[in-house]
Amino acid sequence: MNIEGLILDIDGVISRGRKPIEKALEGYRLIKELGIKTVFVSNNSTRSRRIMFERFEQFGLDVGEDELIIATHATAVHISRENGESRVFTTGEDGLKEELLNLGHEIVDYREAEYLVVGSNRGINFDIFTRALRLALNDEIRYVAVNPDRVFPAEDGPIPGTGLIIGALYWMTGRQPDVVVGKPSRIIIDQAIEKLGVRREKVAIVGDQIDIDIMAGKNAGIKSILVMSGVTDEENYEEKVKETGVEPDYIFRDLNELAQSLRSEK
Repeated sequence: MNIEGLILDIDGVISRGRKPIEKALEGYRLIKELGIKTVFVSNNSTRSRRIMFERFEQFGLDVGEDELIIATHATAVHISRENGESRVFTTGEDGLKEELLNLGHEIVDYREAEYLVVGSNRGINFDIFTRALRLALNDEIRYVAVNPDRVFPAEDGPIPGTGLIIGALYWMTGRQPDVVVGKPSRIIIDQAIEKLGVRREKVAIVGDQIDIDIMAGKNAGIKSILVMSGVTDEENYEEKVKETGVEPDYIFRDLNELAQSLRSEK
């Protein structure tokens, strides 16, 4: 495979919700022993990096700040690069707000906003939808989505993702986000490659969703590796390929099987 850097998804690859995939933890440790650079990239739109570092600690993984890109932080970075410190109204939870505030953005009421930032909210209500609707109807407001995920893999099965809000706004206004930061957009992948410091042709993305992770690899021009430990499995693989029109470059049962394959190349 000739890989020097790996972009690793989290949910469905390392864990399912708060529960780690034990074999995947073994695989990650082996990958680090092999000297392969890694960066975790998550589309999660409710957590901050602080929350994720706490989760990694619970899993027994020593992950540094330069090894994690989460869509909430990537969104804050993108807005900073595009417009500097900005006034933002967001549908998101505290994790997203934390990352926006950390980079100097101001969380404001919709009447004062320059940006509408859409992220998941497990407490979404009529009032939040109304404010987001009014911003989406204003073409002068920049509309950014943290990710395009329709569903999110929780411990007991799929739950609604950010797509719940994107879809509702589209149905009401006919407007799609101006920018989507998370996978399969190459925005977050380019940030990850920048972190890795590895030539693009030596980088691969590892994920469990064809329409999100594998498509992100295709969009960014890097190798793609599917693991069957999350949303995609042997039963729905062919259906997912048919839906998306893309296939991964490599398929493994889990991260540990990938790590064993990489070791055999050394």
